[in-house]
Amino acid sequence: MKKIPQKRNWTILLLSILCIGVISCENDDDPENNTETEHAATKQALIGEWRLISSTIDGEAVGLEDFSYLKESTATFNADNTYELVYKRRNGNLAATSILSGTYTVEGINSVTFFNSTSKIELVDDALQITSTTDDNKTQVDIFIKADNEELANDGEGNGDIIGDENDNSDPPSSSFDGSEIISQIQGVWEITGVTDECQKKNTLEFVGSDEVIFTQHKETFNRNDLLKYNVSVTYPLQSDFSAVVTEGFNTITFDSNADCQFKKESDLSYLVEDAETIRIEESSRLTFKIIDDSTINLVYEYEDNDSNVQTIEYVYIKT
Repeated sequence: MKKIPQKRNWTILLLSILCIGVISCENDDDPENNTETEHAATKQALIGEWRLISSTIDGEAVGLEDFSYLKESTATFNADNTYELVYKRRNGNLAATSILSGTYTVEGINSVTFFNSTSKIELVDDALQITSTTDDNKTQVDIFIKADNEELANDGEGNGDIIGDENDNSDPPSSSFDGSEIISQIQGVWEITGVTDECQKKNTLEFVGSDEVIFTQHKETFNRNDLLKYNVSVTYPLQSDFSAVVTEGFNTITFDSNADCQFKKESDLSYLVEDAETIRIEESSRLTFKIIDDSTINLVYEYEDNDSNVQTIEYVYIKT
């Protein structure tokens, strides 16, 4: 048999490699393959539970009262291309719930459509943006983030914000004890002691008159969860230069990203001297003051942890 010259062998091998390379490149540049990859990535990012964190109508943030209902809205996207969108809205003094469910389709990179819906759904960074038209022909933009987003992390009871915004004492304290001597003794400002956090060191109690105490708390920073708690609708991501003052019930909350202590909460409470050692708070059955001596008061706060176990936090205040 006649042998093929070695030079020809190398030529055939080189042509084969080039041919394979061309086919491979053609596959890499295949628009259909790229589209499938983009759609798969978008779907993977979409799957999960989302919470509404911001809402605007014609560019203006929804008011505190309306947002207190709207912020409970959720969106859930499943791997089988089904979804459920639960909107909570204010209807007078009640909450109205509307549920939209069905199937969704990934239209393109970061773009989704709901079956039988005209809303525009986009993934913007790590947020879900739903744009719709209101009944009065205004543009509403709702921003959702994943329920496990670190911005929604709860920093725990007692860390700079240990009293709620609604009166949780259904049975206001009462006493026949003559507390006039104690009331005279506790008048004025008391400062927290025994803490290392620089912002917590600014926390104070100020007893005013016979039944009013102003409880002031500070935290170094605030997060999205704090804003939601006080019904503040802010764009996502949160702008670096942000400030707001919210008054709800007996609380005034100040958010200021430029302050040393960005979160400040001032609670104007009513107190009752129960006996020579105990001061009860009308607005919160979980909050009690214990008089240790003429210059020392302990703040005692009880709460339930995630396992429904009662925990106690205690802080020491001294008179200035």
